[in-house]
Amino acid sequence: MSKISDQRRADILRSALAEFGLRGVDGASMSEIAARAGIGKSTVYEYFSSKTELLVASCEMKIRQMKEEIASIFNRDSSFSEQMELYVEMMLEMAGNVDFNEVVRVFPRDSIDELETVVDDLTGDVAAIVEQAILRAQATGELTKDLDVSIAAAILLGLPNPHLILRLRQLGKEQPVKALVNLALRGIRTADAEENA
Repeated sequence: MSKISDQRRADILRSALAEFGLRGVDGASMSEIAARAGIGKSTVYEYFSSKTELLVASCEMKIRQMKEEIASIFNRDSSFSEQMELYVEMMLEMAGNVDFNEVVRVFPRDSIDELETVVDDLTGDVAAIVEQAILRAQATGELTKDLDVSIAAAILLGLPNPHLILRLRQLGKEQPVKALVNLALRGIRTADAEENA
């Protein structure tokens, strides 16, 4: 594809995400997506043969963006605790904006299978990003060296839990994400890092 074609495809995908977010999958129309992208409806069909194909491609683009955002968080020049807090906040915000029942309802089975592959790749890539961040935190003395990095990453990646954050708020925690991350890192932080937490 040429740069213009790549740019047009990206414009269509961004427009589709905005329409799907605004109107839902059923309410979004190819005409409105085209208008938002500043092109004709027939041009959208030159790139995507159906709304389902466009939805899958839009989700794939969003997943790639999410991976880039996560990599940006864990490559920041900040403590691992701060990186984890940013990660949890980002994931909670994202989870609040997605109706997973709607996703399952509108996707044909083959599209779900296609997306499942992309999500599996994302999961592996994000685990690798967090494992590297843990190794860096071990090297700087923030985290202990005697932990299984893969298991620690898997556990920490599971922290974004809206129900848990809600419960911490109900218990009066002013900074529930910070409280959750501090609890999760207790026992794997070095003594010096624990004092500064």
